[in-house]
Parts: sequence; structure tokens; C-alpha cells
Amino acid sequence: MELYLQASAIILLAVILILLLGKQSKDISLVLSMGVCCLVCVSASVFLEPIVTFLKDLRKLGDLDSSLVSVLLKCAGIGFLSELIGLICADAGESALGKALQFLSNGVILFLSLPLLRQLVSILEEVLMQI
Repeated sequence: MELYLQASAIILLAVILILLLGKQSKDISLVLSMGVCCLVCVSASVFLEPIVTFLKDLRKLGDLDSSLVSVLLKCAGIGFLSELIGLICADAGESALGKALQFLSNGVILFLSLPLLRQLVSILEEVLMQI
């Protein structure tokens, strides 16, 4: 919780600095914003690590293929990253590029999910054959 409060304080400080610098130098403001976003991502990884550990334990408990959990983690990572980069693009005045990245990310997530969807269809076929 302390890390969350520290990150929140850094974000508020950055917002104040960006507002002060924004009138004079938009470039420096954007770089500051991206730097703070990187710091927040590092902070978030501390909170996400137990979730990754839980998913690994769940995989072992359910005797699941490690590639299934890997796909879920990759999709979540792509989703988080595309959201963050999309917001940075919007701050830079390039919201169309941010939307294009989110569109691309959705396509990549669907592509990565294809083996899971195929496995689901296979399981459904097996169940339907038994009926």
C-alpha cells in the first residue's frame, strides 16, 4: 500500500510540473509524462507479481498446459501496455495513433487467443460426441 501511495504522490507531482512546464515546453512535459508512466509500470509490476504466482500455482493444481497461462499473461500485458501507450498518444495530441495501436493490440490478442479457442472447440466437440 505504501508503494501505491508513493506512486500516487509522484503522479500528482508530475501533473503539477507538467502543468507548469506545459505552457513553456510541450516536449519536456511529454517526456516527463512518459518517464512517470514508466515508473508507474515498474510499480505496478510489484502488485502483479503475486497474480502471476497465483496463476502458476493454479496451472500446477489444474495440471494445465503452461502455454495456456502464458497466453493469458501475454494478452493481459498487451492490454495494459496498449492502454497506457494510447493514453500517452492522446496526451501528445495523436489520439488517432493511440486508437490505431489499440486496434492492432486487439488483433494481436485475438491472434494469441486462437490456440485457446481451438482447444475450446475441441473440448466442445468431445462433449457433444458423448451426448
